[in-house]
Amino acid sequence: MRLLRPFRLAALALVLGPCSLGLLSAATLDLETATILDLQKAYDAGLTSERVVSVYLKRIEAYNQAGPKLNAILTLHPRALEIARELDAERKAKGPRSVLHGVPILVKDNYDTFDLPTTGGAKALAGTTPPRDAFTVSRLRAAGAIILAKTNLDEFARGSTGTSSIGGQVLNPYNLEKIPGGSSGGSGVGVTTLMGWVGLGTETGSSIRNPSTKANLVGFSPSEGLVSRGGIIPISITYDRAGPMARSVTDAALVMSVMAGTDASDLFSYGGLGHTPTDNYRSSFRADGLKGARIGVVRELFGNAEEDKPAVALVDAAIKKLKDSGAIVIDPLPVGANLWEIVRDTNYGNAENRAALEAYFASRGPQFPIKTIPDMLATGGVLGRLKTRYADEQAAPGLTGNAEYLAKLEGRRVLRAFVHEVMARWKLDALVYPHETKPVRTIAEAAPGKGETPVPLTDPTTRIVGNGNRLSTATGLPTFTVPAGFNTDGVPVGMEILGKLYDEPTIIRLAYAYEKANPQRKLPATTPLLGIEKLEY
Repeated sequence: MRLLRPFRLAALALVLGPCSLGLLSAATLDLETATILDLQKAYDAGLTSERVVSVYLKRIEAYNQAGPKLNAILTLHPRALEIARELDAERKAKGPRSVLHGVPILVKDNYDTFDLPTTGGAKALAGTTPPRDAFTVSRLRAAGAIILAKTNLDEFARGSTGTSSIGGQVLNPYNLEKIPGGSSGGSGVGVTTLMGWVGLGTETGSSIRNPSTKANLVGFSPSEGLVSRGGIIPISITYDRAGPMARSVTDAALVMSVMAGTDASDLFSYGGLGHTPTDNYRSSFRADGLKGARIGVVRELFGNAEEDKPAVALVDAAIKKLKDSGAIVIDPLPVGANLWEIVRDTNYGNAENRAALEAYFASRGPQFPIKTIPDMLATGGVLGRLKTRYADEQAAPGLTGNAEYLAKLEGRRVLRAFVHEVMARWKLDALVYPHETKPVRTIAEAAPGKGETPVPLTDPTTRIVGNGNRLSTATGLPTFTVPAGFNTDGVPVGMEILGKLYDEPTIIRLAYAYEKANPQRKLPATTPLLGIEKLEY
């Protein structure tokens, strides 16, 4: 059969009318709603990554230092469009390298990048470029991902407000007066406002999940040891984790599947041997994934003050969606312990940071001018609120023979075993609870001297619980935060889904099915579509 000429195709369209044009009109990729799998189908059909990158660059131009001036992006890759063109040509000649071929990624500026400065947001490291990529960044590049930009963060990832001496204050696009969460605030804001496809975050406390929650995103914190921390500016030897922040469970899982891997520069990653996926976790993408699942609701981690009620109601509605989708929900789950206080008591304190930082400084090579914390402080290029913290860590006892530190490590092991035992007793696939139920602080409330003081354990329970849950942090167990709706101030609320060690496939399955049952994604009103986000091909 001879192909129709263009004018004959147009005439046929007129005869058939608009209701019959589906197969005849150009396909469209909507950057607001598409997943990476949709993007790859569009690439296979002729869309170019150069076009996708150009849209993101235009949105960065419109909203990062213009419009609401969100301050999410620190450094644009000067060769982003050129790299996209090279990957387009490679796809055409050889086919895609992986499911991430041509995917533009925003990288938190504490991941080493050989071709862009890595500063941790601190003026002390301004303009310094590492000799090599972080292990995870190298894996993403090898898979064909495009490093589009480095993102703003809490300086050296120390904090939860999104403030650095180089980048200033990151703004929350859902409410410009509220903090965006941290420390991965720039990645969260960049992804939710369509400045990049996926963002990379890190956490020592909850710095992937906290800004993901406040940005209406999915945040994926992996099992301890699944993902290398090699080449990432550290805080802790035992607590630090790296993971993706995305607009969908699909995208977070696909990126995690590439980030995961064993790395000689991070011996913790050998714990993940045998647990990396062979199918990019795609077998977990099941809309019926909640049917028959057993899920425990940890009410001890819900805030119970009057101010917590709006967020608790949203999480309760999300739990109902789990039930409606076929899950067996044990609510409340009998835990028999004050998890909140136990979690806080396992905090590693100041013991690890000095050793971790000095090892990182050494990895930057012999020409790197900073060798120690005093060297860093001597530059004068560190936020004022961090100077006391670093001085305390410099003065802290070392790791060897530190009985208090060893007791905290043992406490983590015991807590993880306890959570596993509770899950085994009730035959649970996962635990759920809110990431946070307290109202989000304003930027003014979080200013130095106001927002960085820890809440003492002697305060009433209603003042402690609901202020950012760290059960996953203390245990090293994998978790998703997934959107549950919007609080009365317009800032999103998230629910966490926590699983057993190295059981990422299960929590991906549950989170994927939940997302299908309770979609909550919404573009912030401060960063509307520019009319360029629907790409025909």
